[in-house]
Amino acid sequence: MTAEPHLVADIGGTNARFALADARGRISEMRSYRSKEFASLEGAADAYFSSMNVRPRKACFAAAGPVTDPVIEFTNSPWVLDVAAMRARFGFAEFLVVNDFKALAAGVSELAPSDFAEVKAGTAESSAPMLVIGPGTGFGQALIAPMKTGGRTIIPTEGGHVGFAPRDEDEMAILRFIARDHPRVSLERVVSGGGIVNIYRSLCARGGLQAQFDEGKKVTDAALAGSDATAQEAIAIFCALLGAAAGDAVLATGARGGVVLGGGILPKIKETFLKSRFVERFCDKGRMRDYMEAVPVRLILHDGAALIGASVLLREQIGALRK
Repeated sequence: MTAEPHLVADIGGTNARFALADARGRISEMRSYRSKEFASLEGAADAYFSSMNVRPRKACFAAAGPVTDPVIEFTNSPWVLDVAAMRARFGFAEFLVVNDFKALAAGVSELAPSDFAEVKAGTAESSAPMLVIGPGTGFGQALIAPMKTGGRTIIPTEGGHVGFAPRDEDEMAILRFIARDHPRVSLERVVSGGGIVNIYRSLCARGGLQAQFDEGKKVTDAALAGSDATAQEAIAIFCALLGAAAGDAVLATGARGGVVLGGGILPKIKETFLKSRFVERFCDKGRMRDYMEAVPVRLILHDGAALIGASVLLREQIGALRK
């Protein structure tokens, strides 16, 4: 008898993706829904189920926000996830909810070498943590920490909400512009989809230009098309600031096991990103440059990595319950 598939979901601020996972963690029937087209997460889940002929009894949802309470509020979405209500509504016998970057981190070891692009060469230290970090609607971070007894533990963090540390007057101008609306300027205000818009708008204001775009995707599309010089400058600054932020996170966590970049933005701008100042700013840490230059950096290209990771975490929980 074929084992019943599990439901896995990756719920972000912009998109909700659902898929089925088999006993080996292989993903199929992936569907993506725009969050703004549904009043609730339940509505998006209903849409997925209406397209399927199966009703899984076990599920893992990866949520873009801190998973600390039975009712989870998404950081960049009006949706909420009431764990007990969701379990009851869809009849889940097993229902696991995790942070989205915890799921992404869990998926890293399941990916093939071809699922990554090398950003920076280096030599990973096997006993040190690995940092999984990346911009999407927000700015997520998690650590993969090796255990002395074997295996690993994954620590999701809210490192995207540490303060933005500008390096020069141009970056100070970006901070001042954002601070008009947000007195505390976190990294997520600059290194995310919304951050791209903030950088672009601040450049327009500085140059006395009328801002033409109000979404990160529109800025990115114009930059890639070469149709807007300010958009191109915004993306260049975005990549540089991401390098600075990722390097700071390595210093803060000791992540000499390497850095894995995820999120929805970077694969779409891969060629531009790989030519950017990311590596320069990543390594530019003064007396700690030698420490940074040893750290390898890879970019995830597989768009279902978090779904794969959700399947891994669900199987681990089920296995633990059976012991």
